[in-house]
Amino acid sequence: VISCNAEGVRKLLDFLSYSFGGGTDVTGALKYVLDSSSSENDVSSSDIILVTDGELPNPPVSNAIMAKLDTLKRQTGVEVHGLLVGRKESAALDSLCDQVHDFLVHYESLQNVSIGKKHHSTMAYSFHGKSKLTSPLTSVRGWSSRPNFRALAHRRRFTFGLTSVLSDEDMNHIKIETQSYKKDRRSGTKRNRFDDDDEGSVYDLDEGGGSPLSFTADGSSKTKSNTETDKTEKSEYVLRVEDSINDIRGTAKESINSDIGAVEELQNEIDLVNSLWSKSYILSDSIAFIESGLIEREVEARLVVLAMVSQEHVLFVGPPGTSKSVLSAKLAQLCGGPFFQRLFTRFTTPEELFGPLSLRALENDEYVRCIDGFLPTASVAFIDEIFKANSAILNTLLTILNERTFDNGAGKRVACPLKCVVGASNELPDTEELDALLDRFLLRAQVNPVSDAGLIQLLSQSSNSNIFDDSFVNNMASDLEALVTDVSCSLGTITMDESICILIRDLRTFVRDELGVYISDRRLVKASRLLRVSAATHGRSRVDYVDCLLLQHILWQVPEQRLAIREWLLDHINPGESIVEQSKFLMRGIASEAASLVKTTMGDVTGEFGAREKDIESIKSIRSGIKEIEKMLQRHRYDLVRHIQLLEQLPEHLWLGLDESHAAKQHLLPLSKSALEVVNEALIDATSFEIALSPKVENDLRSSILDILLENDNDAMVFTYEELNLSLKEAKKKFDSVTLRKWKAAKKDFVV
Repeated sequence: VISCNAEGVRKLLDFLSYSFGGGTDVTGALKYVLDSSSSENDVSSSDIILVTDGELPNPPVSNAIMAKLDTLKRQTGVEVHGLLVGRKESAALDSLCDQVHDFLVHYESLQNVSIGKKHHSTMAYSFHGKSKLTSPLTSVRGWSSRPNFRALAHRRRFTFGLTSVLSDEDMNHIKIETQSYKKDRRSGTKRNRFDDDDEGSVYDLDEGGGSPLSFTADGSSKTKSNTETDKTEKSEYVLRVEDSINDIRGTAKESINSDIGAVEELQNEIDLVNSLWSKSYILSDSIAFIESGLIEREVEARLVVLAMVSQEHVLFVGPPGTSKSVLSAKLAQLCGGPFFQRLFTRFTTPEELFGPLSLRALENDEYVRCIDGFLPTASVAFIDEIFKANSAILNTLLTILNERTFDNGAGKRVACPLKCVVGASNELPDTEELDALLDRFLLRAQVNPVSDAGLIQLLSQSSNSNIFDDSFVNNMASDLEALVTDVSCSLGTITMDESICILIRDLRTFVRDELGVYISDRRLVKASRLLRVSAATHGRSRVDYVDCLLLQHILWQVPEQRLAIREWLLDHINPGESIVEQSKFLMRGIASEAASLVKTTMGDVTGEFGAREKDIESIKSIRSGIKEIEKMLQRHRYDLVRHIQLLEQLPEHLWLGLDESHAAKQHLLPLSKSALEVVNEALIDATSFEIALSPKVENDLRSSILDILLENDNDAMVFTYEELNLSLKEAKKKFDSVTLRKWKAAKKDFVV
């Protein structure tokens, strides 16, 4: 019995979930029936029902298909029935069926009701009336008794939603006409209908009569004579679906690992006995020593210590009298070795830099220099106006800077104990021949005069403001030397994930294409090593995104480019921004395929209820694919939790200035937390789909659950006209990173 009430509609939609075939062409579906009659899926003992809204071509099938169908009818006694939904007449359906049944013939009055842009599936309407108008479907031969009955769902993919959101005005005064049974005069096809030729004769669903059926905004019905039924009434099936979805999503939320794992692992890395973080106080004290007595030189002090620990060189660009030489002299005090200092001019000779020739060696026909006290034997060097180096000294200088060796005569290569060279210049080179020299200085910083506020502090401080005594410096030299050795030995264990490598690659592309700066391979390799040093000195086992903020001090060619690089880094250093979009794209395809397969198997995912082995294997394969997506999202979530923890600790970063670290934290932390919420939701959705395909879900609910999950996953964000007219710069300020991506997608489809 299919009644014209909520339960009747639910039964029809539930029945259609086991259908096969679909589209405006019934040929494919009928071919499936005709082929199945001679295969393992024998339908000769079942009648055929075509469910349609009447939008069929006329004639609906070819003469060949019609002839085969007639043969099947004669041989097996199969009958073809049609269920015409929402319409009274369909000549094409009449010509194809032995008997046509009408259902919801007044559905046209609902067609213009707006249900929402993103609602792709048919909604189930709630009809609550006491009088039942019973369809004669159950009286047709074998329909209620044959277990092998199959249905062909035509035109629409009927899926079961929970309740449609319709207003009282939209649904008011919908009446269902009386049922009559007559024979179609044109084709001889029997027609069961819920109408009567006498338009004045109608039944109201309310037993009291005269009370037209109206609908509330949540889809429930009410009558004027009975206001006690205003509360939303839901069928047992609807409640079961809702409960199942709530259970599934609750289980999915519980399955997500808590944040404790990522936080604990990070803390365990730092707390290891051999972790270099336990010696970070040496570096903090070194930075404090170099910065002492100087005003507004925090960043420069950190960079010279980082350069020394990394065994790289640093370049300071700025006007004279900005403490560039003082920074290098203090670094030499910390290192405890010889300190070499020279001011270059265009007439600087090799003897001034590498030492004079040995006269005694010349007597023996040997070309040897006396290098003691010169650059080849220095531990720390300061070279002012570095870019005034002439060709006589350039090649030898490049060898010392890069390879830390000095060619002292034929066949004699001397190792240089050089830890760091601090280069200084009032201006950058303007000729290509000096680009190689510039490339040797990995870290770079622009040194400006102190600000007006800083000048007051500079002038008012005591001349004897150094709080560090000689014993501190002497002890620090040995500690630093041991620390540098430990850092160098640990770099082999520090990993760099592919995502960090991709970030550096994309940054090089940005710098090359947008800023016009060439970055050499040597420079990128050295930059990756410096990032490993940063990770090691913080006690971590891998390079993290926060370390990449140091790239702003490495990749610029002129000082003005540093800010552009910094802005790019702040926009791109959230872990795996594209992973969620990739997972959603994959899930949409997989989920749609899963929903289609489940309809074919009638909800069976184990094969225990007769589903084909091929379909069961496909469902298992889909579940495996979803689990891989879950793993990808889980890993991404883990990285985000770790990233958020590091952002919380960013003010403690050794190599970033306090102002820089606080600004980066303020900008990145909200974005990362927002991204974590999006990942959590995507992970819950993926896990929910995987659970819905498991044997834990009842077979008769599975199709409806999958359709609802799929529909919820396709929700889109709506933007106002004013928001869509924003510029990209304005949108970046207004939206977080997740909303910004959706805004960009909506902007592409927006036409002013």
